[in-house]
Amino acid sequence: MKPGFEDAFSAIQTDMISVCLDYAKHAVDKVYIYGSFEENTLSVDCFFAVGGSIRAKSKLPEGYDTSLDHQRSVLASLMQNMEDLIAVCKEFEADMPTEIKLVYDAKINSVDARYQYDPVYSPLGLTAYEMSEQWLAEVGSVSNSA
Repeated sequence: MKPGFEDAFSAIQTDMISVCLDYAKHAVDKVYIYGSFEENTLSVDCFFAVGGSIRAKSKLPEGYDTSLDHQRSVLASLMQNMEDLIAVCKEFEADMPTEIKLVYDAKINSVDARYQYDPVYSPLGLTAYEMSEQWLAEVGSVSNSA
């Protein structure tokens, strides 16, 4: 891998987090971003921890702009970020993850990034959307049992 890859890759991930924070008016405890690139198909979604509960981008509390236009805008930005990640991986001759799970904890300003490099959803007969929904449910059940 060529020098500079980690900086370029991290900068795009930082932008992804910023896009989600802007969407939620910087008033969330955590940002969860799911990205998938499998079988030449891109997919992305985000959800949030707000006031102790896990919420889909469309289910944020009153006072947040969850209009379809705003949701489409954040997803379009995140899709562009995913395309940028693919371009960076090509430029630096690095493998593009098939799955990216980013968790940004706003309280302590930290990021946890998890990557998969093998097919994740297609061997299971699932879609990237279903994988994202499963992760939301997992995070929600862990959050509710804590």
